Amino acid sequence: MSTATLPPEEIVQRHARRNFLLNVLDGGAFFFGLSMVSRYTVLPLLVERLSGERWMQGLIPTIMYAGWFLPSLLMAPIVAARARRKPMLMGATLFERLPFLVLGLILLLAPDTPPAILLTLFMGLYIIHAFAAGVAGIPWQDFISRIIPQRRWGIFFGTQSGLGGALGVGGAAIATFILATQPFPQSIGMLSLFCFAAMVVSFCFLAGTIEPAMPPGERQTIGVFLRSIGPLLRRDTDFRWYLISRAAISLGLAGHSFLTAAALERFDLPDADVGTFTAVLLGAQAVANFGLGALADRWGHKQVLVFSAGIGLAALVIGVVAPTSAWYVPIFILVGAAQAGYQLSGFTLVLGFAPPAERAIYIGVANSVLAPLAVAGPLLCGWFAAITSYESLFVALTLIGIAGILSLQLRVRVPLAR
Repeated sequence: MSTATLPPEEIVQRHARRNFLLNVLDGGAFFFGLSMVSRYTVLPLLVERLSGERWMQGLIPTIMYAGWFLPSLLMAPIVAARARRKPMLMGATLFERLPFLVLGLILLLAPDTPPAILLTLFMGLYIIHAFAAGVAGIPWQDFISRIIPQRRWGIFFGTQSGLGGALGVGGAAIATFILATQPFPQSIGMLSLFCFAAMVVSFCFLAGTIEPAMPPGERQTIGVFLRSIGPLLRRDTDFRWYLISRAAISLGLAGHSFLTAAALERFDLPDADVGTFTAVLLGAQAVANFGLGALADRWGHKQVLVFSAGIGLAALVIGVVAPTSAWYVPIFILVGAAQAGYQLSGFTLVLGFAPPAERAIYIGVANSVLAPLAVAGPLLCGWFAAITSYESLFVALTLIGIAGILSLQLRVRVPLAR
């Protein structure tokens, strides 16, 4: 019997090892590329050097979250009505990668461009990257849930992100060397081109994945999908409380995007130190992903999310009291571990709440509900830091994050495997 005539479940089982390996390598190469232009360290350095305005640091996470969440309003019903996710995913992710090629060429070939223009070009390209990631996000998450058996989600996401983090340590070492030896902004231009090269390799691994066609869901218009959000949240109270809890945790952890700017402002650090912070963060992410992925399959993704949020808030508290720049090494260790757990279990829990036929819809609802806070939150954080201080911001976000942890622990029951 040819593969084309096999039932979808048999195709998934036949290609399980191949798909697992290729998608681990895809994620590893992709994260390796991003490690050289980290949005927690390298990109804040770019914005800091081009504009010292505190509120502008909030644009980086705002653009990233807006791009990730807002396209869900359009993508969820479109994805659910298709038999395959891969063709849409491949098209969208091209535009996720190309902005780094353009940014690298601009910074290398026109480094004397006025800072305001460079900053505007960077923000425009980052918007394209972020929104392309959002368009690719729902088909990618549902794609993975189809080709990787549910019992292996934890170990898959942990292994994929762990490999990315391990490779990212090498990427951070490259970033440290380039930032220390090359002038600004050519240094970041070179890193952007290295990022794009790694993403090309990642794209090739993704292209080799085998996805079977499955019966498509019911076609919905955007209006029907939007009207379905309210009834779904009223019906599934645990999912509703999960989204409330995750929103508070997400806002608390948004403070991580301001840690590099706070360190640069307080201690007048050289650019090379930012590369060191990146290496520490990604090394911690790698170790945490391998451990937390396996732990989540045994302990539960809810508990991993609670633990990760707790250590992420601890990083903000240490950022308030840190007397020297050396303290930022353990701070970024905590940030790396926290972000690993938040991404691993935060996304995977959504898949666990949803019946298989409704996963694209649940992902879309989650992203749509979280979008307003994700977009406005970092900007509000930047505004708050501008009128007070980074330290005051970290204290406020810690309190919000603690409320989210308590809500998740006390109000959310996670369904058994479906």
